[in-house]
Amino acid sequence: MSTRRHALLTLAAAAAASTHAREGPPDETLAFAGRRLRFAGVADGQRVLTADDDWLPVTGGFQRRAMMGRRTEPVTLAQFRQWNADAVQAWTAPQRERWRAAALAVEARVRELRLPLPDETLLVSSNGQESAGMPYTRANALVITIRTEAPRPMDVWVMAHELWHVVSRHVPALADRVYREIGFEPMPPLAWPAAWDEIRLANPDAPGNRHAMRAEVDGRRVLLTPALVASRTVLQANEPFAALFEVRLLEVQADADGRRSRAATNSDGTPRWHAIERVPAFLERSGGNTPYVIHPEETMADNVAFLLTQRPARNMDLLRRIEAVLKA
Repeated sequence: MSTRRHALLTLAAAAAASTHAREGPPDETLAFAGRRLRFAGVADGQRVLTADDDWLPVTGGFQRRAMMGRRTEPVTLAQFRQWNADAVQAWTAPQRERWRAAALAVEARVRELRLPLPDETLLVSSNGQESAGMPYTRANALVITIRTEAPRPMDVWVMAHELWHVVSRHVPALADRVYREIGFEPMPPLAWPAAWDEIRLANPDAPGNRHAMRAEVDGRRVLLTPALVASRTVLQANEPFAALFEVRLLEVQADADGRRSRAATNSDGTPRWHAIERVPAFLERSGGNTPYVIHPEETMADNVAFLLTQRPARNMDLLRRIEAVLKA
């Protein structure tokens, strides 16, 4: 072998070894609170993000267009599925270390609170294009939208918050029990109002509405469920997607057979809803620990994050009640 060829092969091997060290071993698995956390490879991440679960098919037309670069033309489900697949990326070694540290920071409290995680929870790395850069969950996977490899102060909070979503999806009966602590009771799944299909903003952590709060509105005792929609369907230049989020308290009622819930309607057939500020009881019963009240699942995830990170909260009595339910 010539000296030149040998040198080139040596350099290529060194470069490959350096890249492998940076990316880390594929599908690294950690023992975590008696279960497993696995840093998923690209193929497994794409499998999760392209699955026809209870989120992907119900995303609204505006949501898909806004996510895919402020498009004006309709976006098909197939196009949006591919957009989600293209967001998945390989973990680098520094990124693995960053999120391994975040997980280990809450492991003891996950055990103490007896959170029933599935046997395996995946960690998927995403470039964030499919979620406006926000972390979220799908199935048994935490999707971490990585903008930098450097650890950030909120990493542990993000890990705690997203772990709850995996738990509640895995054991929905537990979610029913803790939701009662913030005023929500189970209801038949909501048949989303057709009039709002275009402006619907489906949350991957809680794509459906299966809980409602009883409250008095204009002298009437009604059932209300928070619904997330876009306030308009055109984004201005440099306007963040989240600027258009609007939470409406939708009046609902169950069908006679108890299989579905539907929006109560006005005389003109439009869905009957109320602004949050018009229903003070909604915020009062939500506990006051977080402004994240777009869905009881998100309100509860923040409360569980307070418990897992042991940060003080405004309503410590609520946290004690939630902890008692989790440990029961």
